[in-house]
Parts: sequence; structure tokens; C-alpha cells
Amino acid sequence: MIRPLIIAFLILMSGLGACATGNFTGWSVPERTLTEQTALLREHVEIRLPEAASGPVPAAILLHGCGGLRDVQEDYASALLTAGYGVVLVDSNSARGIGRFGAMTQVCTAQRLWGQERAADIPAAIAIASESPGIDADRLALIGWSHGGWTVLEALDFADEDRTSPALSPQPSTPLPGIRTAIAIYPYCGFPVRADGRGFASDIPLHALLGGRDVVAPARDCERLFARAAEAGRPVNHELWSGVTHAFDEPNGPPDPRMEYDADAAQRARASIISWLDEAFADQG
Repeated sequence: MIRPLIIAFLILMSGLGACATGNFTGWSVPERTLTEQTALLREHVEIRLPEAASGPVPAAILLHGCGGLRDVQEDYASALLTAGYGVVLVDSNSARGIGRFGAMTQVCTAQRLWGQERAADIPAAIAIASESPGIDADRLALIGWSHGGWTVLEALDFADEDRTSPALSPQPSTPLPGIRTAIAIYPYCGFPVRADGRGFASDIPLHALLGGRDVVAPARDCERLFARAAEAGRPVNHELWSGVTHAFDEPNGPPDPRMEYDADAAQRARASIISWLDEAFADQG
């Protein structure tokens, strides 16, 4: 019995190693032009506008966690619309044919779709949002949860180098056009995150909400990253909420004892996000 288990473990480790090598070197990451990436996402991006909108409105691009679009994104979308903001919901998993099972077994285990690759979805989502007459394409924000937060960190890191994800070829002339602020909610900051905090785009303020009881995406990894950002002159406005876990704002989360829904904290988080958007767009109306 022991020997077959050892063999199975070695096979698993070799698979993860190959995955890591492929993602780090880029040889296993599909390259697309921005036009091709936009086409990939187009049927999986939903744009919503406030009912009372009388002209183009600023909007937030929402990037879900590794498990895909969930009720938590719907809750924030509703709050944002009520506050007068447009919403751009991006379903990165469905665009790649990844269902719920594949998401949990592949994306959430870092065997597929690392944040470095997924960052290519952001310029494509910006392009799609820019086509809508109801969206003010010069006033956009990024909001990412967990894996989506990882994606936001990578996008800002690439942007400081005046480029975007290497999954886009050729590179767009402007990495993140129209993005005025970015928000990461319990982002994943450990291995294999490429961003080290020293190179976040200086012209895009970054905010983050971290859970003090988060054992899925431990806050200490993000705090180390944000400390390096501060040392490099790229301060991150981050808040550590001591009593909450990962996915504290997900009302119908997976049956995982590491995640506990906190309705009060979820409401407070939505209010914080709206406050940060108000601040970002206050002088750009």
C-alpha cells in the first residue's frame, strides 16, 4: 500500500512542478493578441448601468475568486449600482471553459490560470467596457477577490514596467487605460505571486482588505508585500480586519470551516469600497 501511495505522490508533485515551470517560463501560457483576448472574453463580460444614469458613468471591473462568479459579486454589484457606478462583471473561468469542478480542482490549486496569465483579461475587459456608451472609459476601477486580487496585484506590477501580462502579444500601447484606482479583497499574496510590491504602478492607488483569521490567503503574506511597497515609495492603503476569515463577505460560500460569512463585515466592506471609489472619482466628473 505504501509504495503505490508514494508513486501517486511523486506523480502529483511532478505535475505541479511542470505546471509551475510552465507558468513561470510562459511556455504553457497561451499567447493572444488583445483582439483575440477580447473575443475570448466578450460573451463572458456583463455590463450593468445604474437605472438613473443620464450619461456615461464611472465603472468598476469585478474580478471573481478562483471558484468563479458567486453571490458575493452580485452583492457588490447591487451596492455599486445603487451608488451610481457602472459594473463590469468578468467571468474569467467560463471564458476558458472552466466549470465549478475544474475551478476548485485546477484554478484554486494553482495548477491552471495563474494571476500572471489572468491579468491579460483586464485590458480586454477595459476594451469591452470602452465600447459601451454608458461607461466613462476614463474613470474605471479594478476590484478583485482572492484570486482576482492576485490578478490585480500582477496587473499593477506589470503596469509599472509599462506592460501587461506576457499572455498578450504584441503588448498594448497602454497597459491599463482609464484605471484610476484598484481594490484587492483578501488577495492571495504568497507563492506563486510574481508581484513583490516594489513596482506597483505609482499613478493607480491600491487599497486592500485583509482578514486577520484568513488561513486560505494569509494576511501576513500581503503585509510583507505591502511593507516592501511602502519602502519603495508605493504605499498600499490596507486594512487588517482581525475578526474575519477568507470569503467573509460570501453569503453562500463553500462548506469550508476556514470560511465564515460575516454579514456586518460584508456590509462594511461594501461601504469601504464605495468610499474609495468616491474618493478616486471625486475630481474627475
